[in-house]
Amino acid sequence: MFLRHLQLPQVGLLGSLTAALLLAVSSVVCAASSELPSLGENSAINIRYETQLGRSVYERLLAAGLVETHPLLDRYINELGYRLLAGIDPRVRGYRFFIVRDDAVNAFALPGGFIGINRGLIRHARTQHQLASVMAHEIAHVHLMHGIDMMKKGGEVNSATLLTMLAGLLLGSVDSQVGSAVMFGGVAAGQQTMVNFTRENEYEADRIGIGLMDDAAFDTIGMVEFFTIMSKLSGGGGIEYLRTHPLDNNRIAEASGRAGTNPGRGDQIDNYSLFRDYVLYISSDHLSNQGSAYLRALAAVKAGDYANADQMLSSLYDDHNENIWYSIAFAENLELLGRESEAELIYRLLLDIFPGDYVLSVRLLHLLIASGRNQSALIIARRLEVEYPREMQIYFLLSEIYKALRRPALQMMAEAEFHRLNGNPRQSIRLYDQVLQTAGADVATLSKAREKRQELLD
Repeated sequence: MFLRHLQLPQVGLLGSLTAALLLAVSSVVCAASSELPSLGENSAINIRYETQLGRSVYERLLAAGLVETHPLLDRYINELGYRLLAGIDPRVRGYRFFIVRDDAVNAFALPGGFIGINRGLIRHARTQHQLASVMAHEIAHVHLMHGIDMMKKGGEVNSATLLTMLAGLLLGSVDSQVGSAVMFGGVAAGQQTMVNFTRENEYEADRIGIGLMDDAAFDTIGMVEFFTIMSKLSGGGGIEYLRTHPLDNNRIAEASGRAGTNPGRGDQIDNYSLFRDYVLYISSDHLSNQGSAYLRALAAVKAGDYANADQMLSSLYDDHNENIWYSIAFAENLELLGRESEAELIYRLLLDIFPGDYVLSVRLLHLLIASGRNQSALIIARRLEVEYPREMQIYFLLSEIYKALRRPALQMMAEAEFHRLNGNPRQSIRLYDQVLQTAGADVATLSKAREKRQELLD
C-alpha cells in the first residue's frame, strides 16, 4: 500500500473526537461574523468565505485521520466527480471529492464543494452509476446552496449552531440535540419544519443530480437502483444516509420517472469493481477468499500468502498489462517478495504508456527511496511538487529524501508544507521557525521560509 509508513491517527471515542473537532473548527468559524453572509453564486467574497469554511473542516478531517489518502482511490473518486461537473461551472467552487474512513453508509457535502463519501456507502454501491448518483445529488445541494438557506431559515446562524451541525454531520452524533444534521442535506433533528424543508430540497437535488448524470453520460437509472438498495437496507435500521437524506416511495417514484426518460447509458468501460475491491482491501483487516479474481488475489496479499498472490496477479497482469489496478497490485506484491527490480520495471513500463502519471510516479518514488536511490527520487519528487503542489504525500516523500541526503533545512521546509496541507498550521509555523534558525541554510530557502510563515500568520 502507498504510504504504509505514514501512520495517521486513529479515530477514538465519538465524544472525544467530537470535542476535538469542535475545538479545531471553532478557531476558524469564531473568527468570522456571528452570522453567515448572504451567499450567492455571483458574490466572489461570499463564495470565498464559504470555501474557506469548507476547506478548514476538510483539513480537520485530514488531521484526524478520517480521509482516505491513497492516491489510486483518491484519483478515481475525483475523476468520477469531475465528470459530473460537466453540466455546471466548477470554477465557482473548487470541488474536492474524498473518501471518508467510516463504515457507516453516508455521504455529505461541506461548504465550498468539499464532498465526502463514506467507504461504507461505496461497499453497497454496485456500479459506478449508483455511486455517481450519490455524488451528483451532493453536488446539486452545494450548487443550490441548500445548507446555507436551511440554516438561515432556521433563525440566527451563529458559530455555536454551525459547530453543532458540523459535529453531527461529520461524526453521526444522533444523540445530540441537532443530531446527524447535514450541511447540504438538511436534517435538523427535533425541528419538524426543517424536516419538511429538507424533503423539498431532496426532490430538487434529485432532479438536478439526474441532469448532471445525463450530461456526463452516466446511466440515470443508477439513482433509482441506489434508492432501492437503501430502501432494502432500511429494514435493519441504523442507516445514517437515510437519517440525513429522507427517502420515501414518492421520491423513488419521481426519480424513476425522470431517470426513465434517458435510460441505458451505462455501457462505458470502467474500473469501478476494481476500485471497490481495493477499498475493501485497504480498509479490512481480513478478506475472505471470495469474489472476483482480483479481490481473491488481494485477500492472499492481506493474508501474507505472497507466493499465491503472485501467481494470481501475474495472470491478471499478463492479460491486462496496461491496467493500472492490476499492475500496481502485482508490482506491490513483487516488492513484498523482495523482487524490487521486477516491480520497478513494471512501474517504468507503465510510465512509458502514461508519462508523468501521478500514482505511478509516487509508487516508483517509494521504491527508489527504499533502495537508497535518493538522488534519482529527488528528480521525480521535484517534478511532482511543481505539477501537484497541493498533494501532501509529495512533501512527506520529499522530507524523507532530504533527510537521507542530509539537507535539514529543506527537510523541514517539506515537513512544514506537509503539515500545512494536513490541517496542522501551528506545526508548520514551528518548523519554519526552526528553518530560520538553521545554520548554513541558503538565502533562497530562508526567504521562502519567511514568506510561507507570514502567509500562515496572515
